[in-house]
Amino acid sequence: MNFPEKLKDSNMPDLFELWLASRPKWLQTAARNLLDNQRMPDEKEVSILAKLCTDEANGIAGLAFTSIQPGSLSTSAPRPALRIAGLLDVQGVSAIKSGAALSFGSANITVVYGPNGSGKTGFSRLLKQACGSKAKEAIHSNVFDAKEEITKAKIQVSINDQPHVLDWTGDSVALTQLRDVHVFDSKSAGMYIGSNNEATYEPRRMRFLSALVTICDRVTAYLDADKLSRVRKMPAMPGELVNTTAQKWLVKISAKTTAVEIEKICGYTKELDDKRIATEAALAQKDISGRLLVIAKDLVTLSKVKIGFAATKTALADAQVQLLIDARNEAKSKRTAATSDAKKVFEQAPLEGVGQSSWMALWNQARKYSELHAYPDTPFPVTGADSRCVLCQQPLTEDGKTRISHFEAFVKSGLEADAISAEKKVSDLSATLPVLPHLNDWLLQSGILKMDEEVAAKCFVEIQSRRNAADAATHLQDLPAIEWSVLELAVATLEKALANEEKSLKELLQDANRRQLELEVIELRATQWLSQNKQAVIDEVSRLTGITHLEKAAAISKTNALTTKKNELAKQELEAGYQTRFVRELNLLGGTRIPVRPESKQEGKGKISFGLALQGSKKLINTTLVLSEGESRIVALSAFLADITGLGQPTPFVFDDPISSLDQGFEERVVTRLVDLAKDGQVIVFTHRLSMLTLIESAVDRLEKKAALEKAPVPVTLHVEALYRLGNVVGISHQLNIRDSKPQKAVNRLRDEVIPQLQKLIDKPDVPGYEESAKSVCSDYRILVERCVEKILFNDVLQRFRRSVETKGRIGALAKINPVDCAFIDDLMTRYSVFEHSQPDEFPAALPDFDVLSSDVSELAKWIGEFEKRAVT
Repeated sequence: MNFPEKLKDSNMPDLFELWLASRPKWLQTAARNLLDNQRMPDEKEVSILAKLCTDEANGIAGLAFTSIQPGSLSTSAPRPALRIAGLLDVQGVSAIKSGAALSFGSANITVVYGPNGSGKTGFSRLLKQACGSKAKEAIHSNVFDAKEEITKAKIQVSINDQPHVLDWTGDSVALTQLRDVHVFDSKSAGMYIGSNNEATYEPRRMRFLSALVTICDRVTAYLDADKLSRVRKMPAMPGELVNTTAQKWLVKISAKTTAVEIEKICGYTKELDDKRIATEAALAQKDISGRLLVIAKDLVTLSKVKIGFAATKTALADAQVQLLIDARNEAKSKRTAATSDAKKVFEQAPLEGVGQSSWMALWNQARKYSELHAYPDTPFPVTGADSRCVLCQQPLTEDGKTRISHFEAFVKSGLEADAISAEKKVSDLSATLPVLPHLNDWLLQSGILKMDEEVAAKCFVEIQSRRNAADAATHLQDLPAIEWSVLELAVATLEKALANEEKSLKELLQDANRRQLELEVIELRATQWLSQNKQAVIDEVSRLTGITHLEKAAAISKTNALTTKKNELAKQELEAGYQTRFVRELNLLGGTRIPVRPESKQEGKGKISFGLALQGSKKLINTTLVLSEGESRIVALSAFLADITGLGQPTPFVFDDPISSLDQGFEERVVTRLVDLAKDGQVIVFTHRLSMLTLIESAVDRLEKKAALEKAPVPVTLHVEALYRLGNVVGISHQLNIRDSKPQKAVNRLRDEVIPQLQKLIDKPDVPGYEESAKSVCSDYRILVERCVEKILFNDVLQRFRRSVETKGRIGALAKINPVDCAFIDDLMTRYSVFEHSQPDEFPAALPDFDVLSSDVSELAKWIGEFEKRAVT
């Protein structure tokens, strides 16, 4: 596939390239890849192009595009000089023997001759596959061999006079180096004129557009497949939520729906859920008045619980406990000071413990007794004459009076008073600490709040631990913390739920509000459903966004502009070029009398069909129903040559039996055209017809004689290869050429090479092998004798299958013929003709003895040498 094409003036700006540069950038990238790779993209490359197309359509930044180099489609792009030298190591092709080889020589035109079933079709199918012919056929290995053989071959080619060997296998694509080789056979003829009586042709630039159209179609198919794969996974909203605000929003979401909008619409808070639950409960309530009374009582109870929790929290708050801790520390300090002072006062006391708290209590009771009963009118302590101890009722000695006076002075001193005051403060603050209920009572209160029993028990342990620690703590950090939020949340939740339910029930007392509440519940449920399926909503918006991107990409992958341009080129190039070439080729092939005229018609997407119409027909009828098989073959060959010669450069041609169904006149015209083609490039012809081989030899011979007379180079040279079949093995190529223009060389090869091979088969002994080979040798020998008549006996004055009679410088040799020569030739023709013509089953042709065959070959070689000497004297 070679797309560039030369313009008449390369200095002029190429309008086609300018047009292509205005196409989408992804398509320009595809065009560049097509030119660089000289092949269609594979599936992975199509996916990359589809990604580029999608990104370009949606304005993605930073994309890497390429474009064709200026002049790629306008400047000359000459093809390298190519010729096929031969086939090597052919394997797995029909019944052709494994490892077979076929040489095409170095001549301009090569004829591969062989009878039916000798392997010609197998070789031509191999070439069609390797060259990527439009009319290629499947290749099978030998169906009569159980062993499955891989189809492969090596192809010898010359590219710009440099030899190369190309490896090809049946499961590989066509070889790029052979893309310019064109094959014509019955199947390719059917492509140019078949049952639809149409042939299609596209100049190279139009082929380039056709390739781009195909790429666009493949990219579009990839985008469509991607679009179909994006299946909606959004769950359906329940039927009872239809016509809600949420449902109406959901059906309108698109690629334009933003994340902010989704977050807003799909948001479902705890407050909304509490409202839904309360409203649903209210709607389910039958005894509304009774329920309102229960709620009122629950709210009173909750208030008490709330107050109790608040009082406990306040009493155990850090600030309150800190006051107790500070008072305790202060009382301890003051008691320490008072005790130290008492020690000084009472250190001479005969008894221990004086000044301690128990003693102080006793002392205070003694004072009270003295002031109220013993000495009501005298200040305590009484130490006058006749005074007694109010505790023991004994008279006070002077020492006792002194000691009791000291005791009272101590009690009334400032340190002791401060200690007592501080200790009273501690007692008062300790009284403010909460009195905690029993755990069971606590769990009962917590149950009112609908708290989990385990959570409630944990809270109780935390409060109790802090309460107990507060009784003795001297530092605030010694107290464990309490997670009050758990209790507060439970109180607030229940309080709010009761309030919402109370509100809803009071509204339900008015029948007009019930329907409104029902609608509110449905709306809340719909919002809750959206919240629960928010990720599905996000995925759906993402899916819609992807589809929108693909649809934008599909818009720039359409082929409208390409097909329009292709139709424009068709108008310029097809009608003015191809049809003209077709008429010329038809005339060269002798088809001037065939009543057809070319016409074209468009079939969509720029495809132009070349068709045939009957000239002067009074009825609308298919041309193939009127033309004979031979005429149809000439028309197809004309279409094929018009197609290929339109490329403007010489290309190798392969023709497999091109003169099938043609009469003598058409055969001569076809041969003349093939030889003419060989002047500019290689031509390979596969045929089983001696007439065609003879005509080609004659045509080449005339060109050689003309060149000799003009002292010019020979424009065309001929190489002939013969194919044979031995048993079930075909494709055997042999150097012996039974159509060689020099019979002496042919008979020498029979004598020196073939006869010894037959002797080896006898010596084995290989009877089947000998019979097959001997029959082939006898047939070849019969044809050789016939050639001796034409070339030796008649000195090439006339030949079968050739119309001209050439006498100049030749006819004199006919005078040298004598009866012995005639009898010798007549004997050989009589005995060996049975191997060239069909015989009745009851009289099968018997093989001659080996000695007889060997002797006949030697005698013919001897006669040729003797007659040629006689003819020139």
